[in-house]
Amino acid sequence: MTGGEIRVGTCSWTDKGLLASGWYPDGRRTAAGRLAFYGSNFDTVEVDSSFYAIPDQASVFQWAARTYSGFLFNVKAWGLFTWHSVKYETLPPWIRQEIPRPESGRLDFQTVPKEMRPVLWKRFTSALGPLQSMGRMGYLLFQLPPKATWSPVMMRYLERVAEVTPPFKVAVEVRNRTWMEDGARESFLSLLRSANMAYVAVDEPELAWTVGREFPVTASWGAVARFHGRNREAWSKKGVTVAEKFRYNYSDDELGSWEAPARAAAGEAERVFLMFNNCFRDYAVKNALRMKCILGIACSPGEGVQGEIPFDE
Repeated sequence: MTGGEIRVGTCSWTDKGLLASGWYPDGRRTAAGRLAFYGSNFDTVEVDSSFYAIPDQASVFQWAARTYSGFLFNVKAWGLFTWHSVKYETLPPWIRQEIPRPESGRLDFQTVPKEMRPVLWKRFTSALGPLQSMGRMGYLLFQLPPKATWSPVMMRYLERVAEVTPPFKVAVEVRNRTWMEDGARESFLSLLRSANMAYVAVDEPELAWTVGREFPVTASWGAVARFHGRNREAWSKKGVTVAEKFRYNYSDDELGSWEAPARAAAGEAERVFLMFNNCFRDYAVKNALRMKCILGIACSPGEGVQGEIPFDE
């Protein structure tokens, strides 16, 4: 294959549904064993837990130490930095001493005192230090909520993201179609290009507010596509569980429709990430393995970059 490389992975290796599915074999069900087995099948993964709380640096170091050279972790930015609210109990103890617990039990960025915001960002990025220093860091994902429509305010927010995130490679996922409509699309993509931030392509149900399936390349370092499933019925309902929302098993035809866009993106960027977020039971890992086969990448279980790693403690 000429051009950039294509990597395929999933958006979690510790999702409860996956753990209960039986995908991890006996003898590979410890924390180290799971990561070793996952790494024998894929060379990249997304860290989802970092969206809910600042990760512990010791845990991050263990992730890096338990993987082989060349394996990449892609980290989802803490929700407090991406216009989401977070549970008060997930805040670092020192900040809970400064901010009283809201009646709702959740906190958003606007309610955090301005002098504390850079400190929180420093804590978050410092926690990722082991991944950076050991060469295991892929991209840092900023996933905006569906309520975040395009606006001058949001554009200034992304400009600020570009200012504070170096040396991380940043990928931006918008979840409202206003970003890609006439009048907004070009200004948005132009900002990403000027900042060398990657636009995240999405495969998700086609609803009035969701973003269409297109794969513009805006960063020289890489391109990212995330697969959320096409469970239109579940996405249209209120009150459904996260597991039900992502309960979708892609067909080979649906996966194959991404082969040409992925190869085209690899012709423009150094690296392409195809990440499966349809985390219902073992759907994501099975679809990711099928995608590898379709692309002609080693796809049999156990055919990772260097086979299984001898960690099981």
